Amino acid sequence: MSYQVIARKWRPQTFDEVTGQEAITRTLRNAIEHQRLHHAYLFSGARGVGKTTTARLLAKALNCHKATAPTPTPCRTDDPTQCSSCREISESRSIDVQEIDAASNTGVDNVRDAIIGSVGIAPARDRYKIFIIDEVHMLSTPAFNALLKTLEEPPPRVVFIMATTERHKVPETILSRCQQFEFRTIATVKILERLKLIAKAEKITIPDDALREIARAGQGSMRDAQSALDQVISFAGDKIKKEDVEMALGVAGADILSRIIHAIANNKPAEAITVIDDIVMRGHDLRNFCRDLLAHFRDLLLTRVSANEELLESAVCTPEELKRQAALFSESDLVRFFHSLAETETKLRTATQPRYQVEIGIVKLMELRGVESIGEILGRLAALESGQGLPSSNKAPSSSGSSSSGRLWKMRHVDTVAWSRHRIRLRSWNWK
Repeated sequence: MSYQVIARKWRPQTFDEVTGQEAITRTLRNAIEHQRLHHAYLFSGARGVGKTTTARLLAKALNCHKATAPTPTPCRTDDPTQCSSCREISESRSIDVQEIDAASNTGVDNVRDAIIGSVGIAPARDRYKIFIIDEVHMLSTPAFNALLKTLEEPPPRVVFIMATTERHKVPETILSRCQQFEFRTIATVKILERLKLIAKAEKITIPDDALREIARAGQGSMRDAQSALDQVISFAGDKIKKEDVEMALGVAGADILSRIIHAIANNKPAEAITVIDDIVMRGHDLRNFCRDLLAHFRDLLLTRVSANEELLESAVCTPEELKRQAALFSESDLVRFFHSLAETETKLRTATQPRYQVEIGIVKLMELRGVESIGEILGRLAALESGQGLPSSNKAPSSSGSSSSGRLWKMRHVDTVAWSRHRIRLRSWNWK
């Protein structure tokens, strides 16, 4: 038997196993138990959060042969006594459950052939005839129009389950005829718990901090995290260390980020360049490094402005380390760092020499620490205009002084004010 990837092997078999979508699965279970089934559902959300999996579970729940009516606990795939309907739905070959990829069947003719032409035919064997339309937002406008009437008044025993990553592209006329479920991105903690279960069952030896790096690499997607785990296992085998995860996935660990922060805080560009050289030598992707550093700046800013540690559940460093690093910068510093580095990350998409872009971008962060805020400049300008807070050499001479000295002071004062205003304009243009 050929190897089956972890993301497919560990696909949830019951509603309870769908991680991070408890509100949705509870609603669907209750609807099945109380026979309050809708004829059209729309599942939307980010990639890899359980939309297609939940659609198949709902199809199995409606057509499971082991129960005399729809059941919230259909057959498991690993159950040798599972019914033929659940087995065929799991293998995507059920005659009464049609899975349609809207990305490759976008035209009105495809909709007429696959759906409208067969929707009036009664289920061949199961209770319901179910149409699962993946990436439904890819359908053309004529295709949506052709589907509209059928979706509004479908024949008995017909259920539509549509999934999309871009709900805003689905016409309002379609949305108004569906029960809509928004799938959330999954918390890193919940992904970590699932990866621990998988690693234990697969007999993989891996520390929690390494698993946390894999869970964080998923960025809220369970499927992406499981694929990353598969990749690390292929790289390191069944005994995995944190260094293996960083090498295989090209992610920046806490030590690398701490070294960069230390270099920026102490204005040591040579040390920062050395860290970037280390990253390049390890084979890490520089865009991924920029994204990791952007996320770290975000975590540092939240550490300064908020005491809610739940907002930092995907942070690389511990809360204590975040507080120590955040104390090195002001909120204005961190905001400037974020915007400047985001610009660098954008340039990396088309850069012919990405290393040079990153090196210059990191050194630029150190230069930004010397930039004064607009509030400070305006305060100094107001003091100059009011004649307060000036150095003793620039203060107005007494009435006993010569008139030429008075004129000289006025000229210097006007020039200073004009130059301050000019710097403000230059600074505002530079930020734009």
